This record gives sequence, C-alpha cells and structure tokens, in this order.
Amino acid sequence: MVKEMSILCPLSGESDVLLLEKIEAETLKKVYRQSYLKLDISSELEEVREIGFYHCIKSDLRFFYPAVSGSAQFYEKLQRFDWYYTDDKYEYEYVKNFIKKTDSLLEIGCGSGAFAEKVNAQNYVGLELSEKAQTMASQKGFTVIREFVEKHAALNTGHYDVVCAFQVLEHVANVHSFIRASLQCLKPGGLLIYSVPSADSFYALLTNNLLNLPPHHVTWWSDKSLAYVADFLDLELISIHHEKLAPLHKKGYLAYILVQRLKKLFGIRERLLDDSILYRLISKCSTLMSRFLEPSLQDDRTLPDGHSVIVIYQKKG
Repeated sequence: MVKEMSILCPLSGESDVLLLEKIEAETLKKVYRQSYLKLDISSELEEVREIGFYHCIKSDLRFFYPAVSGSAQFYEKLQRFDWYYTDDKYEYEYVKNFIKKTDSLLEIGCGSGAFAEKVNAQNYVGLELSEKAQTMASQKGFTVIREFVEKHAALNTGHYDVVCAFQVLEHVANVHSFIRASLQCLKPGGLLIYSVPSADSFYALLTNNLLNLPPHHVTWWSDKSLAYVADFLDLELISIHHEKLAPLHKKGYLAYILVQRLKKLFGIRERLLDDSILYRLISKCSTLMSRFLEPSLQDDRTLPDGHSVIVIYQKKG
C-alpha cells in the first residue's frame, strides 16, 4: 500500500488515502471482451491508461480514480441481459415497511418503476436518466423526470418525506454532491435510504468481478463508510441492514471459496483483475464444482451476508 497525498476522497475530501492497486486500462478492456459480458469498453476509457483503487483512512470509502463512470450507451448494452434489472429485490421488500401511504416519496434512479409498484405512497416522483426506462415507468402511470438530483433539489428543497436510491450511489463519481442534494430534497425528520453493494461481503473480494469495477462501479461502501456519512453530515443513523446470501448468488459464493483455496495452493496473490491462463483454469474448475456443492447451502441460518446493504438515515429537525 502506498500513500497518495495528491488524491482526494470523493466523500470526505481528505487526502489521507492509500493506493491499494492499479488497474491497467488495456487489461480491463481485455477482460471485459473475454468475459460473459463480451463488451468493448474502449470508448468508455478514452485516453485513460490506468485506474487507481484507493482507500480513504478517515471515511473508509474505497474508490477508483480517475472515476470513469459508464455512459448511457454502456448501460443500454447491459440492459440486454435479463438479470441486469430485476423487479424483485430484497431491498424493496425491506424498505417499503418504512414508507407510509401519506408520504411524499422521491426515488433517484427509479428505472422502469419496479419499486414504485411495491409502495403505496400517494405522492411518488422518480428521477431517471434513461429515456427508455422513463417511458416504461410513465406508461405504468408514475411521474418520472429525466434530470439529475442536484437540479431537482434546487427546485424542491425540503419537499419530500422519504428520498431513496437503490443500487445507484456506487455508480456516482461526485458522491458528496449527490448525497447533499438528496438531503436538500428532504423535510426535517425525513428519511434518506440507500442500498449499495456491500464492500464487507464476499462480493467485494471476487477477482474479475467486472460489475464491481469501472466503468460500472466507481465507489465501494463498507458499513464504516456508511456510518461515516451520518457523522459527516450530522444525520441520525437509523439502521444498517444486510441481506443474506440470495439464491442466485449461492453458486458464486461457493466458487469464491474454492478459488480462494486454490489461489493459496498455487501461491496466487489477490488482485482485482487477473487475465492469466492459470487463474482462468482455477475459476472455471471452481465454477463447475460449485454446482455440485450448492445443495449444502440450504439452511438460511448458516448463510453469510449477501450482495447488498441498506442504510437508513434521518434528517435532524
């Protein structure tokens, strides 16, 4: 680990950050092309030659710099996969219990309106940058606006009882501005709710986990970094809640366990990207073996924490 005093954390603004790893842009492009995604991300990286992965000592946020966020075209390509946008998410069921019928609700990055269909808030507004998703949500009868939350906040200060964003924050380069604008939209006493992939789960430790790397994700959120937000912005931290390992991630979790053991056996060091032939063989063998071991994870009481964590803050009055 190397200290990098010229790089600032996008959350704390502090320069006390550690360089954990460097990713070569050419390697990232290669792994994207060879993966199940089969995507060419050359236009996303443009002139970027390498991306640093950093850890802020104060906030515990892990982030990539430069923060290469995916374009609209990049996300349109991902939407071709049926699994990319799912209507049934654990966080939807958990969060809807915190929303009353009389609440005024803002959802940032609402997609096609899957969460809006599950809640009974009388005053619902969604923000969505995708024209296709906005059209789909509008056809369901929901009010959806194509604009950034910063612009929306300027005209809707203190308007909402609840502001939420599911699997959005990790895609945002300027997280400080995003969170500030979310809070600006809230009434005093209102709830701010985010769900993000957990940097404390096995998901964050996977090698070649492309959807947890740029240009898809630009920040990683641990429980400590989520708690830091409350201290930093003087919010009441209501809860930090982890989902358990979801059925669709069981094989991935078992494959990860097997990969870790084989890495240790062959003396392979941990890194975010590995395009070596040896790692590809280990990964393939572990994936095949995980199919036979999946029945061993039937007892929900023994399951580890899964992909996502949900944080609920309250804006002080």
